Parts: sequence; structure tokens; C-alpha cells
Amino acid sequence: GVIRLGDQIKDIWFRDITSKIPPVSSASYIVYTDGSKYYAKNGDIGMIEFVDTDISNLLQNVINVLYQRYGGGRIFIKRGMYYPTKTINILDGMSLIIEGEGNNTVFRYTNGFNLFHHEPSNPTWATMVILRNFKVDRSGSGNNHTDILRVSYAKLAVFENIEIVDDLRTVPSYDAGICGFNNLVAVAVRNRVYNKDYAFWLFGYLAVLRENHVENTYLEGISGGGLIKTYFLPSGYDAGGIAIIEDNVCVDCGQGEVAISVDFLNINPLADALAIIRNNLVYGRTQPFIGAIDVVQASHAIVENNKIMGIAKGGAISFANAYQVKYAVVRNNVVDLQYLTFFYYPEINVNAEQAIVEGNRINVNSTANDNIRVFAVIANHAVIRGNKIYASVPSNLYTIPVSIFPFDTSIFDVVFEDNYIDIPSPSWDAPLGIYFDKQSRLVNIVIQKNYFRSPNGGDAILIDGVAQQNFVVHKVVVYNNVVDNLSNNVKVRHDKSGYTITAYVDGDVDLYYYSGGSAYYYKRNSGSATFSGDGSTTQFKIAHGLRSAPSKVLVTPASADARGSYHVTADATYIYVNYATAPPAGTNNIVLYWYAEV
Repeated sequence: GVIRLGDQIKDIWFRDITSKIPPVSSASYIVYTDGSKYYAKNGDIGMIEFVDTDISNLLQNVINVLYQRYGGGRIFIKRGMYYPTKTINILDGMSLIIEGEGNNTVFRYTNGFNLFHHEPSNPTWATMVILRNFKVDRSGSGNNHTDILRVSYAKLAVFENIEIVDDLRTVPSYDAGICGFNNLVAVAVRNRVYNKDYAFWLFGYLAVLRENHVENTYLEGISGGGLIKTYFLPSGYDAGGIAIIEDNVCVDCGQGEVAISVDFLNINPLADALAIIRNNLVYGRTQPFIGAIDVVQASHAIVENNKIMGIAKGGAISFANAYQVKYAVVRNNVVDLQYLTFFYYPEINVNAEQAIVEGNRINVNSTANDNIRVFAVIANHAVIRGNKIYASVPSNLYTIPVSIFPFDTSIFDVVFEDNYIDIPSPSWDAPLGIYFDKQSRLVNIVIQKNYFRSPNGGDAILIDGVAQQNFVVHKVVVYNNVVDNLSNNVKVRHDKSGYTITAYVDGDVDLYYYSGGSAYYYKRNSGSATFSGDGSTTQFKIAHGLRSAPSKVLVTPASADARGSYHVTADATYIYVNYATAPPAGTNNIVLYWYAEV
């Protein structure tokens, strides 16, 4: 199924691509330096063919010769310090591997140019390029911002075990460490990037970013996506694709935007665009992020097993441009955040036509002087199960714990079960709020086996219509919930006088209410009733306020004159207490305690 699709794709690309990478001994050219000059030795015959004082010129000459003679090859760059002066271009249509000896092979420069670049003006999507096992050091570059490794319009682009060090600009410069657009397959694995606006900005029909380590990005840490229709598209392909971001670490990323994102830019709304974001760590260690994980314009999305922790200004998981999303799974994520200031995202914000949100753990401790939204789901069909939500906020702030909205005007089905909500906020509508901001045609809501707690009282569940909308609640089933220190289980409310509500409420629902009229309907109700006897009246009527005639009624005399022989009947409006002999005359001398249940 779709849940395992990422694993299948990962195995395919890793097995097929790595099996085609030749060993070190088969290098077409071996490049090395003696400190003042650079040399390129032919790997087949052992002869030095190129000598230059400029590594950029030497590598460009080697690439040109490999393209002309063989259509490509492999360049092995031995340990040493290399000082490039300009961009080295990879030619369209060639197959090229450029490999160093890990961090011992260092490219050192501070000027504003790409180190390796492939972006032809008339692409053929025949290029296969692998860059791996070297370091780029641009520390001290100041305002000379640039993309460092940029490969676009390739059949295959692989970046592996590369370290990039740069200077973090104090304003957005929109430069990336590893960058590329509209590749057929783009892979970045086991790289390390420090101090960029974007560490990775990599897009392809299949884009895989795995086991990378990123620290200190001003805008985004890791961003991947599919084919983008505003760039050249390969023949036979439309916008969209598959993006997999997994097993990465982002520390102090997303200071001005988001740490990890899958972004299908400008896709056709009907295109298939699958986002898989899993097993990542986002850590606001010394710098807060505005967002941790963002999904933009994906038609299908799986966000699972991520850990998001540290200090933050904004939310943990967010779906943008919701009109694109057909199906979303958000599960088993751990969120443990401290808010110093707050920007605008909820902790988890899921927008999708169909959504499964389960097994997430949210713990928020906020000292921000801003209202907090914790958990929001916008969907037509939603299963929200097994989540644990806890937040501590300042006593003067308003908290919105869990909000559920319909995605559009289609059928609205919600199952909300086995969730734990413990948010000691002094001010809120309810721990769970279901809000009709669109006129849904058919509504089915099941709320069961949840735990709701607040030390400040209030209603556990609010089902609410926006003032300007009518809505129809066809069926609400609420049962087996634990409500701790909250005054009511369920409240159904409409805020606009003159608008009608039709509700058929089943199950363990305590309260149905709307403020536009005067009706209060309970599944169960109780109280006391006081009457003045006149010595001749034998029947006393008690308005029970239930939605229908009760099936169970208990009436207990609470005054001496209320004692006597009587029997009780009831209809949809009243409980009737019928005395065999009229009670004596008096003022407020007949007091009855009563309980009724539908």
C-alpha cells in the first residue's frame, strides 16, 4: 500500500544507482595538488595530461575532454586544499562522477559563484551526475551569497557525503547549499550543511533526501518537491511526483520560515504529488523556528515518526494550500516545545479531504504573550485517534486545544476516539471544538473513549455553527468519555438568531443548546420544583427540558406537605406528579426533587 511506497522506492534507487558507481581504482582522471599547482592524471595510462594554477580551469578542461572522448567518466580528487575561482560547468548529456576523499578534499573560496553547475538552456534530461565525498568551505563569505552545488534538468543527480560550511546572512538571501530543479531523480544522502538560507532545495520527479545533517538555516533547512511547471518539464511528464524526506536532523533551522518542507510548487490541482516526511529530528536548540514541518500542495502526504523539540515561534506540523490535499496521514509524531514568542501556526495543522491523525504526542510549555492554537484538523473524513495533548500556558491567555472543521460542503464524517486532552487553560470554548464554517450536507460524528480535563471547568465538547451559516447535524454519538472537572459533556450551539438547526443527537450527550432561540435539550436533566398548594389541586407539572419524553423519571418529596401517595407520568414537555389526595394549602409548601432521562 501507499504506506510502504517510500521504502520500496528507497530500495529501488539505492540498489540500482549504487550498483552502477565504479570503484576508486577505475577513475578516468585523478586530480591532486602540490600546493601551488594542480594536476590531472589519466587514470587509464597514468600520464599527467593537465597542469594548471587554477583548479576551476583544470577541472573544466577535464570535464570537457571526458565529454568529448567518452560522453563522461569519473574524476577522483585526492586530499588537499583547492581554491576555485569560478563556476565549473557540467555539460548536458554526459555521465559524470566527481568524488573526493571526504573532508580531506576541501574546496575553499568566498566569492559568490556556484562551485559545480548544470542547468542547460535546452535540456535533454540525459545527464547523470554524482557528486560525493568532499567539503566546501565558504566561511568568511559575508554577503557573497550563492547556491553552491546546483544541478537541474538531469536524468539523475546524486549528492552524497558532502560537507558545506558557509556564513549565515542576517537577511534572506535565498541561496542553497545543494540545489536543483526538475531532475527526473534527485538524491541527497548523508550530507552536512551549516549556515545557509536553504541547506537543501532539491526537486525532481523522485526527490529523496535522507540521513542529512543541517545546522543554522535562516529560511529552510531541507526542502524537496516534484517537477515544477514554471521550469522546463521533460517530455511526457507533468508537474508533481514523489518527495521523500526521512532520517534527517535539523538543528536551529527555519529561523525565518520552516525547518523541513515538501513543496510541490504551482502544480496542477489534479496532479499526483506524494509527500513522505518521516523519522526526522527538528531541534530548536538555541534559535527558535517559525515552523518545523510544512507540506505544500501535495495531493497525498504521510508525516510520521518525527520528533520536534526545543524552542519555537510557530507550529510543529502544518499543511498549506489545503485545496490540493486528497489524503493525509499524520501519526506517531512527538512534539515537545517551549514557546518564547508565538508566530501563527497551530502545533499540528492538518488540511486534507481525508485525514488520519493518530498516535501523536504534543507537549507545549509556553511563556509567550500570545494566544495558542494547539491542534487543528480540516477534513471531510477524519479519524483522530490515540493522540495525547498537553499544554501549559500563561494564565491570562486564550487557548484553542483541538479544532475540527469540514474541508468543504461534502459529507462530514469524524471519528474522535482514545485521545487525551489535558490543557489547564483559563479561557477556551472547550477542549474539543467542532466548527461548521461551511454548510455541510451530511454530518456523522462519533466521539468516544476520550479523556478531557481542565482545572478551570467549562464544556468538554462544543459543536458550533458559525454565525452566518446554517448547518445540519444528522447524527452525533458521544459515549464512554471521561470528563474531569468540566461542567458538561457536550454543547451544540448556534450563534445567529433566526437561523434554524435540525439535530438528532444520540448517545451519552448531556446538553444541546443554541443561543439564537430559547430551547435547551438534555438527554438527562434534574432539578427541584416548588409549588404552592391550594388544598384542591392534585396534579403538578414540571418542565423537564428534554428533547423527547423521558423513559426514566424519579421524583422525591423534599418538604413535609409534598409527602403523600402519588404516581408520575411524563410526555415530551412535562413530568406530571399526580397525588391521590390534594396536598394542603400553603405558600411554596410543595417542594419536589426530580431526575429524568431519555
